[in-house]
Amino acid sequence: MANRPGYFEEYYKLNKDSVNAERRRKYHKDPSYRERVLKASCKYRESQRDNEGRIRLPRYQTPLEAEAGDGGALQLFSVGAFAVYLGRSVQAITHWERAGLLPPTPYKDERGFRYYTQGQMEVVRSAVGSRRRLFPASENMCADILKRWKGLGVPVNAKSMASALSRTITRRHEGD
Repeated sequence: MANRPGYFEEYYKLNKDSVNAERRRKYHKDPSYRERVLKASCKYRESQRDNEGRIRLPRYQTPLEAEAGDGGALQLFSVGAFAVYLGRSVQAITHWERAGLLPPTPYKDERGFRYYTQGQMEVVRSAVGSRRRLFPASENMCADILKRWKGLGVPVNAKSMASALSRTITRRHEGD
């Protein structure tokens, strides 16, 4: 006999903290459990890609067509699509920009929403790689992203990025 609808939802609401604590404990203590979780995560990410290996974006995150300065067409992706592409959160990307790890994107609409080109996203993905955390900040990585974005013709403001990065590094040393 099947459980009534919502049975597990009610159980999880009542026992959410203990269930999550047990998952965390198992993840850190049991290597085989950790390996299963990481494989399932990898399998899920792969299921989100199309046949060419590109991430399938939700309908609302389709690229925006804009006119480039030279009169050509430019495909711009939202910060949400960028986050999906990197496998990170929008909050992480926002934090990286504020901390000076990423140059601020020059492509914004009238509402202030940020957009990125495919080239910008690929540069950041290759620079970040599989690193889970970007702190402490690597000045070489930041400089490499800036240089490669400039090579793509992205009009970036290097001065604002350098000052944000120096503030981040200073703050980290003040806390020591």
